[in-house]
Amino acid sequence: MLPVNESVFDRDIRLGIGLLLFLFGFFGLTGIWQIVLTVVAVLLILSAVTGFCPLYALLHVRTTSSRQSDR
Repeated sequence: MLPVNESVFDRDIRLGIGLLLFLFGFFGLTGIWQIVLTVVAVLLILSAVTGFCPLYALLHVRTTSSRQSDR
């Protein structure tokens, strides 16, 4: 299981932005931009659901407190 490195607030923001991007990409765009925006949205949503951000892991960034990461 992946360690949680995102706070609840960070996850909520990622989920909201991911859903907005997905809807805009799916219904508002066509062509390559639709694919790009949908992929970015899915990555944001997956990151929000799992609580793990690979970029945070590479940069050794954590937005969680020590209590949240022990789950």
